[in-house]
Amino acid sequence: MNVKKFSDAMSELDTKYVEEALNYKKKAKKPIWIKWGAMAACFCLVLSGVLLYEAENRYPVKVLPNSTDYSDEIAEVPRWEDMEVYQQYYEITLNEIEYDANRGEISIEQIGTEISDVIAKGWDEYAEIDGKDAERYCRATVYEIQGISTQCAVAVQYEGTNTYYAAVNSLYRPETLGQFIEDLDLQNNLIVNWASYDYHKPISGFASIRFEHLDTNKIWDLLLSNTTAINEYDDLDFEKPDAILDICVSVPLLGYENISLSIREEGYIITNILSTGKMFYVGEENTKAFVDYVLDECDGYEIVYSSNPSDSTPE
Repeated sequence: MNVKKFSDAMSELDTKYVEEALNYKKKAKKPIWIKWGAMAACFCLVLSGVLLYEAENRYPVKVLPNSTDYSDEIAEVPRWEDMEVYQQYYEITLNEIEYDANRGEISIEQIGTEISDVIAKGWDEYAEIDGKDAERYCRATVYEIQGISTQCAVAVQYEGTNTYYAAVNSLYRPETLGQFIEDLDLQNNLIVNWASYDYHKPISGFASIRFEHLDTNKIWDLLLSNTTAINEYDDLDFEKPDAILDICVSVPLLGYENISLSIREEGYIITNILSTGKMFYVGEENTKAFVDYVLDECDGYEIVYSSNPSDSTPE
């Protein structure tokens, strides 16, 4: 192609294309860190979702039957003839100590020395309503319970019966943790059921977590070994240390089931065994070590209560 033909061909091109060619600029690429940053953000979002889900569902759920009746009806006081004998004649007074009889049954092997014959007292609510004399009396014999201080409890046998019932001194106040353990022979009589912990779920709020099969040696080594700890409980002090974790215990010999042994902040434990409070300082290191043991080493599950028995989780 000669110069003239080339010039003629060029003159036939649309000027728009010529201008676009002359003004063409290569598109700038986005910095690579923007792409990787977006990917990292997506990954963090997914990871946060996974962690949130795991935290929300950290413990498996166990459904238990709801044993509490939330109806508006007031529980009816049983009639005198429908009561057990220990419910009828619950008041036992001996050596200026007032004992309250309860359902705890003492075997003949655990009965100690006979102490005294007494007159047990009771009160018939329906007789009072009818305007009649409501006081009731029954002869009974009081015995020691082997291994148990009479300052804490005695055994009572009502006239005409063969059963020995525990009668406890609800006003018993030990001076030290060691005295409390010894007077109730807790080494032989304390049963550990489970631990209960309020877990803060990130979405749905607090859940009650139960830990079973606790190592009782941990309880004795970390929580009950400071036998010189003073009983600091004061009924008039309403600002006691906050609860961290509760251990559910029983003393079946004396008729106590599912009593609290509460681990508190600042290194304290509180219990209501024998109905009234006892508080001992056992050390923050010990309480923290026990809580860490439960949360880190014990299998727990979330407790959910249902009024429908068919919803209960099979054992």
